[in-house]
Amino acid sequence: MSEPVKSTPEAAIQQLNLSYNTEQDRLLFRVGLSDNSELMVWLTLRVTKQLWALLNGETHLPSASSIQIETPPAQAIEQFKQEVQAAETLKKMDFATEYQPRPQVRNEGALLATALKLSDDGIKHLDITCLEGLNVRMNLTQELILAMCNMLQLSAKEAAWDLGIISQPLGQTQTNAAIEVDPQAKKILH
Repeated sequence: MSEPVKSTPEAAIQQLNLSYNTEQDRLLFRVGLSDNSELMVWLTLRVTKQLWALLNGETHLPSASSIQIETPPAQAIEQFKQEVQAAETLKKMDFATEYQPRPQVRNEGALLATALKLSDDGIKHLDITCLEGLNVRMNLTQELILAMCNMLQLSAKEAAWDLGIISQPLGQTQTNAAIEVDPQAKKILH
């Protein structure tokens, strides 16, 4: 019989980092938390493709195929407004600040992600199932989704992974960047 998974207390996300590790041929996703700890999750190419597929449709960024000729005018206007909002939000994000590692790492090291699930029950959640039998749940804001998609593009480019994404990253072109998230935000990770 397996031991029950310990629940860790909720903490707000303060900073994100996604970087490519050549030796592991994986991406290391680091989440800096308000309790001065960090969560580290390894992402393989398969899981990274799955993450991109789940999150990319949630960005509302303009693309060549975002509004089709047959789209009703009211729907096209609403979609255009969402695209403008997303582009403005992305421009305001800080991808230049270096990630600040936390002194404590949760679960005593990096976890290996094996599956992902995006759900929405009024709040979008990203559930990450890890090889070690642990599950990580992140509440996602539009800002976090945009940041993660931008970082996925940058890291995939550095890793020379084909995720079937556009060649130009959504935001600035610095790799191994971190995103600062409002430290006063609601608790969104447990």
